[in-house]
Amino acid sequence: MNRIGTLNPNFVWIFALGATLLGVVSGFVTQGMSASVSSAVYFGIFTASAFGAMLLTSSGVGRALLAFLVASLVSAGGYYFLVASVTAAATDALGAGEAGEAMGSVMGGFVAIVVLLGTFIAGLTGTIAGGRFRNKLTTA
Repeated sequence: MNRIGTLNPNFVWIFALGATLLGVVSGFVTQGMSASVSSAVYFGIFTASAFGAMLLTSSGVGRALLAFLVASLVSAGGYYFLVASVTAAATDALGAGEAGEAMGSVMGGFVAIVVLLGTFIAGLTGTIAGGRFRNKLTTA
């Protein structure tokens, strides 16, 4: 029974938001490991989810890219608030006051940009690879 490309095209949204949730869970699972391992797992989840979304659904590339862009924005926003609040709390404990909040915003923004670019590139890579693989399988 061949299931390649048979799911509804809107299922890419489930794959994209599932990648976001699995990415959060992977942070807890890999917290004792190095940052490189944690990042590789996180971005690997996005790549594999995008690949699976294109392989299993009948979605076009545009819809999949939009879904993974939204998932990237959600991830980046979550990391912004996490890093900004932790940095502000740490600097506030040291007595930095408003300067600590500004530093938290800057650090949160930096991390958010890195997460946004990384997850979107991972989603883009998985989307293109999954679409090409689906086309090869359906034409063979």
